[in-house]
Amino acid sequence: MTTTGSVSKACFVFKSKKKKVLDPGRYFADGLKTNTVQVRFDICQTLWEDISTDVQILQSDLNTKIFDDLLSFSKSAHSNFKLCKEGDGTSRPIQEVPTAALITGVNMPDHDLMFSNLVSLLQERVTPYVALLRSKDCGTMKNIMAKMMGLILGTKDLFEDDAEEQLNVKRVPPTLSVLASWYASKTTQCPSPSKKKRMSGGEARNSGVLFPPIVIVMEDLEGFPAHVVQDFVIACSNHLAELPIVLVLGIATAVTAVHRILPSTVSALLCIEKFQAPPSTEYLTQVISKVVMTARHHFKLGPKVFRLLLDIFLYHDFSVLNYIRGLQFALMDHFYVNPLSALCCSKEKAEANLHAMSAKELEEIRKAASFRLFVEGQPAKAQKQLLLDDKYLKSAVTELLADLYDYHAAYFPVLSCLFCFVRNLPKHPFGKQIRELYGTNLGASVFDSEVYKDSFALLRTLSRDELLSILGKCIERLSETDVPTKLDSVTAKLKEFVQKFKDIEDLPQATVEADAESNPDSLPKRMDMHTLRKTLLEKKKKKQSAYTILRHDVINYVDELCRQYLKAPKLYPLHEIFYYDNLGEIRKHINGSPRIAVQTALSNPHHYLQNESLHCEAGAISPSLPDICIVYKLHLECGRLINLYDWLQIVG
Repeated sequence: MTTTGSVSKACFVFKSKKKKVLDPGRYFADGLKTNTVQVRFDICQTLWEDISTDVQILQSDLNTKIFDDLLSFSKSAHSNFKLCKEGDGTSRPIQEVPTAALITGVNMPDHDLMFSNLVSLLQERVTPYVALLRSKDCGTMKNIMAKMMGLILGTKDLFEDDAEEQLNVKRVPPTLSVLASWYASKTTQCPSPSKKKRMSGGEARNSGVLFPPIVIVMEDLEGFPAHVVQDFVIACSNHLAELPIVLVLGIATAVTAVHRILPSTVSALLCIEKFQAPPSTEYLTQVISKVVMTARHHFKLGPKVFRLLLDIFLYHDFSVLNYIRGLQFALMDHFYVNPLSALCCSKEKAEANLHAMSAKELEEIRKAASFRLFVEGQPAKAQKQLLLDDKYLKSAVTELLADLYDYHAAYFPVLSCLFCFVRNLPKHPFGKQIRELYGTNLGASVFDSEVYKDSFALLRTLSRDELLSILGKCIERLSETDVPTKLDSVTAKLKEFVQKFKDIEDLPQATVEADAESNPDSLPKRMDMHTLRKTLLEKKKKKQSAYTILRHDVINYVDELCRQYLKAPKLYPLHEIFYYDNLGEIRKHINGSPRIAVQTALSNPHHYLQNESLHCEAGAISPSLPDICIVYKLHLECGRLINLYDWLQIVG
């Protein structure tokens, strides 16, 4: 509201302009200002939604068993609970607090999501009285009690009417005696018939529990002060007659952490049952196998980026959540900087987007490195048409895209079959996980390596039982996945080999003759007596069993499959449409050095924010810079060495 002068000296109200709602797609633009910007943004969003959905399903399936066990434990921990009011004069024996020790692993960034899902399930299926405590909020006994009671007393319970006033938790003293009185008043109430009708399905399931347990989840036990945990456990044990308390302790290392934090007199008050969460490596294997290594999601990681994200996981934090964030950034950057990514979608949509491209956008296709190599290998007439005729270019690109779609459809099933053959070889030449074989083949065709040749030499020595087992696994893998029609013959051929191995006793023995005398031309013209004798002995008649011949046929057939379908992606023209391999960009944003990153952000915020108003010359101070950047630059002028961490603690 502003004022203006008038005859009546009145105050006039001017309606401010309506604020524009910023669309994320408006930021999704490059310097080319092409028409495909919105198309790329839409494809990127759709792809990420599909990937995110698959990841959530995988996580849910992976944690289903451990969550079900924890829910059963929480339900049955106080199945025979009888409420005793405080001060009734009855003697109470020392009781053990039912405690679930959940071993979560050292992948700390993933724990927040895991425990949030656990709390949601507990509230939905077991009890409305659940408190999730984190060490950063519970430095003292007063903090831990206040946080716990705030979460429990502030919860809508089964018998609470919508019209009831919420309890003012701030005015309630944070003690377990107060919580016991509140719990007794709540559990002794009987809901009216009208309230029963208003109960949802989840509440109806819980309404059968007369005394729902109070579940207290401590997410990171090792982070809590030892004396706080000790006092809290003693307090819980003293009030077990009035409160059916169940503890869930999140432990990153081992159960011995409980005994390290608590003395024996306190740990004796806990009735501990161990629960082991699935390791993060197993979760990552599922994510890579079913999200990254699949033809259903058209976006692919290049060899350098794939290796970097995997190394960050294995050697830094074991966090699948951070791996997925890296995958998300790679997806976003691929569609942000690569104009060809407008074709990184389904075959039908890619063809439609291709035919809608302008002449300027088609030039980006001609600039692609793999396409230039493709053009150089064409006849002179075809080269001229590819470079000058847009209609001919669209037709050629359509065929190249079809080859890439067919390549991806057959690539992963055949790669899975190859892994079945090489996974148990001595010293694991291609690694113990299929992701290692995939990473090797991303950089160069696996069949061109010496390791591949040595591995297939070992495969030619497999026993009948080993080969039958491998063939059975290959058939099982192919039947579990959606394979293209052209691979149906592969499954049939493998089944045929299995049947031949089962009937191996009925096959006649074959004889392969290699007589040196009948083929003198194969011998060198000059050699000494020892070499001649050795050569003639090697070329003597040899008898090969039916199994040896059949094994030779199987290995040769698998070798032909690999050479046909497992070529490296970089050998295909226009692979840049689907593969992202900008190592420098993703390393700068995902795996940067903390000290350098902080110094760069303070001295040159434009480097990260990409805001032109923040751009200024080295040594200059612009008034548009954030306050903390201005203070940092002023401090640099004094020429004194400072500790960045201490400085940020004071100024920030």
